[in-house]
Amino acid sequence: MKLVIVFFLSSTSLFSQVDSLILSNTPSWVRSVLFESSLMQSYELDYTRNPFYLEADFNGDGLVDIAFFVKSKMEGREGILIVNRGKNIGFILGAGKDMGMGANISWCDTWSVYRHKYIYNFKDKKKKYIIYNPGVELVKTENTSLVIYWDKKRYKTHVKNL
Repeated sequence: MKLVIVFFLSSTSLFSQVDSLILSNTPSWVRSVLFESSLMQSYELDYTRNPFYLEADFNGDGLVDIAFFVKSKMEGREGILIVNRGKNIGFILGAGKDMGMGANISWCDTWSVYRHKYIYNFKDKKKKYIIYNPGVELVKTENTSLVIYWDKKRYKTHVKNL
């Protein structure tokens, strides 16, 4: 019995205070991807963003998904982790992989859930894409943003000029 108690105490000490806050303030279904998946061995959560995570049904399966900012452990490049609740699978965009505005999204000033049906390019006033589910909008400046959306098969990006 003492061995089990010692192991339990030593395993909980592996988490930082921030990780403890994440554990207590995120839904239980997402924690296995954040703390136990092989995907996250190469990335770490970026705790400096506000809001810390976004929630919406990004892939249209009727379940709420969650998006986080992450950093590549090797290069320090920033990206987005979207965890789809239905299959509890994580997808990394950026953090060393080109997303249409580079492979590092450290340029992002603000982010939010994009709930519009269309992604417009306001310079020519034409509709660019119809999206069926909420997306993640990463805003670079007052004039440019990047929208991450699900195209029924995978996550894609579109640069939006305001």
